[in-house]
Amino acid sequence: MSYSSTIIYYEQLNKLSNEHFGDLTTPKILLSSVNFSIIEHLQHDGDWNQLGHMLNNEAKALVQAGAEVLALCTNTMHKVSDEMLENISIPFVHIAESTAKHITNDGFKKPALLATKFTMEEEFYVSKLSEYGLSTVIPIEKSREILHSVIYDELCFNVITNSSRNKFVDIALEVQNNGADSVILGCTEVGMLLNRENVSLPVYDTVQVHCKDIFNSIIL
Repeated sequence: MSYSSTIIYYEQLNKLSNEHFGDLTTPKILLSSVNFSIIEHLQHDGDWNQLGHMLNNEAKALVQAGAEVLALCTNTMHKVSDEMLENISIPFVHIAESTAKHITNDGFKKPALLATKFTMEEEFYVSKLSEYGLSTVIPIEKSREILHSVIYDELCFNVITNSSRNKFVDIALEVQNNGADSVILGCTEVGMLLNRENVSLPVYDTVQVHCKDIFNSIIL
């Protein structure tokens, strides 16, 4: 949704292709980039019906343009993924399912979810993880507020500060102390601050995981 995470997705998908083929091969990417200001206002106004309708129109346009695989490059907006997929017949790579499969394959059971308040506090994402036998650890309310604020007020503007990074690292330590055995970077911008170098638990960056599954769905 934000341009900062769109950059990461585009770069990662092309990098995966270069590495896989060992040359300059890159995938044909049909990118529908939306006005995130409109999206953000509708999210905080709770108008998810309108958001689902908007994404459904975008998905139909991509299919008509020749897309063979569909991906929604945001965690939060998977809240309306069912509405987006109405009358869409091409395969869809679900970001939470990709993440859950990678975590369960590695044998972990209690991932912490660091994301927007929508993703952490509502059922659409946690319930998807539970379908794979995962028991999700959610940060305390104060930490959820910090995560949400930094994501929307800084990371979506591509602003990175050491102060916010330190806050995120402290939250990762908090959920570890509360029993988490792994950490999901459950917003596509969270990986701008957290990674395997500053989090002691196993880290699952949803952008990286999602991109791998998107790419594999194309070549396999």
